[in-house]
Amino acid sequence: MSAEIFRRLNNVVSLGTITESKSAEGLALARVKIGERVTDFLPMMQHSSSFKRCATPILPGEQVVVLFPQGEGDFGIILGSLFNKGAKEPAGYSDTKEVCEFEDGTVISYDSVAKKLTVNVAATVEVVAQTVNITATTTHTGDVSVAGNLSVDGAISSTGDISTDANVNDVKGSLTNFSTTDGASRA
Repeated sequence: MSAEIFRRLNNVVSLGTITESKSAEGLALARVKIGERVTDFLPMMQHSSSFKRCATPILPGEQVVVLFPQGEGDFGIILGSLFNKGAKEPAGYSDTKEVCEFEDGTVISYDSVAKKLTVNVAATVEVVAQTVNITATTTHTGDVSVAGNLSVDGAISSTGDISTDANVNDVKGSLTNFSTTDGASRA
């Protein structure tokens, strides 16, 4: 085996550290320091197909694996980041639980044994859709505001007061000004 072939084989896969990224520009490109050399901007492998595209920003300081298909340092692909002392696996990760933790503290996890999806967001959740259907027994803690009409197919119960600035109606008409002192029913 010639020295040139041996050199190329040794350079097929390398470990390095991101020195600069174009993630802020919406591009999956970064420079990698491998030994004493810094590469040109290399593409980072992401989930991409005609069906679905996902991009995760890559930031300076991340340790990565780089593939150089021809063993040349000018034509490489960043395969992905590695967990290390500065970037450990997220808490709760296991062989049955996937955990995605963001830099602001937001955590999304799914436990396939418990069959439980957990979303813990640091600030706001916004859902934009034509229609949202939820089929579940739900418990809600906190205030709820509805901008629009509310239809309920079932009973409503309350342990507190119900108040309105408008009329209250039932199938017989308005209850807003209805009063009785003798217990008589409405006609």
